[in-house]
Amino acid sequence: MTPETHDAVLVFSKTWGAIYLFVVFVLALIWTYWPSRKSIYDKAEQSPLGDEEIRQ
Repeated sequence: MTPETHDAVLVFSKTWGAIYLFVVFVLALIWTYWPSRKSIYDKAEQSPLGDEEIRQ
């Protein structure tokens, strides 16, 4: 691999890799804070206090 090719691949991976990780992060936030999932997290919040199993 020539130095120019290596530099091009490096720039491409740094740029698009950062964008990819940011998109995954945003999707994880949306998934976590979606309103319909609130009941699951409310049950999980109480699970250490009780003996019942959490069902989705």
